[in-house]
Amino acid sequence: MDLRSLFHNIFKRKMRAKKEIVSVSYSKNHSNFDYCCSFYVRKEGTIYLFDAICKCGYIAFENVLINETDMKLLCDAAEDALEILKKYNPKNKELTVDDATVTIVEIIFSDKNSMSVSMTEQTLDSLEKAFFALAEKYCKDV
Repeated sequence: MDLRSLFHNIFKRKMRAKKEIVSVSYSKNHSNFDYCCSFYVRKEGTIYLFDAICKCGYIAFENVLINETDMKLLCDAAEDALEILKKYNPKNKELTVDDATVTIVEIIFSDKNSMSVSMTEQTLDSLEKAFFALAEKYCKDV
């Protein structure tokens, strides 16, 4: 009996490279525009760039270089959010609330696959907090 055939699926799984997150965007907007924020971080070549616009905190900048450690921390928060997004099932799809706060998240992976979700009744507090912390850190560099 060949042991390789017994472990074929295990070897196959280990050989697959984990998909790297190369871009995360997060926006949260309310219809009266008193509260709105939009964040976008992405890998371009070997560098990481960050855009942020926050009316509530009056932060606005584009193409700010961030370090790899901060990108890794944000990607960790995005991976946690992915677990929530995978289970997300919008209730009352036909019901439209004009005054609802809308959160939109898009995550793009190195293999060009992506996940995009627009939601009104779900929040991703850890991802939002990670983006705000990053924005506060880098707005001083602008």
